[in-house]
Amino acid sequence: MYGIPDNVKPLSAAEEQVMLAVWACRAPVTRRDIDARLRAKGWAPATVLNFLYRLEEKGWVKRGRDGNHNTYTPAITQRAYSVWSMRERLDVLFGGDLAAAVHALVSESGCGQSELEQAMKVLEEKHLEAEEYDLYDPYG
Repeated sequence: MYGIPDNVKPLSAAEEQVMLAVWACRAPVTRRDIDARLRAKGWAPATVLNFLYRLEEKGWVKRGRDGNHNTYTPAITQRAYSVWSMRERLDVLFGGDLAAAVHALVSESGCGQSELEQAMKVLEEKHLEAEEYDLYDPYG
């Protein structure tokens, strides 16, 4: 769903942090690349390696070799994960009600005028796309 195969297992919060570090690097990445991104967490290299092993087993990364080093490449794009994750949150927290979610974000997040204008532009573009699709006549 949303670009994520059904056989991929969900991420834990810590695994998500490792995936964010993988996505932040240019693929393929090494454990050392990921260590550098996660330095503030204070995780030992063996901990990061353990997470990478789990992510490979769950289908999130693919392992390769570069000389005597393992490399890791994301099997799923960050965008696919972001869309899936946001959709899941929308369904769980707002019962799938996009308008309620947007209202809560706009009301409570302290969005500035520029951010609101950008969001309105995106919504208008999607609205126009929907109108074009509704007007499309495959037989006309």
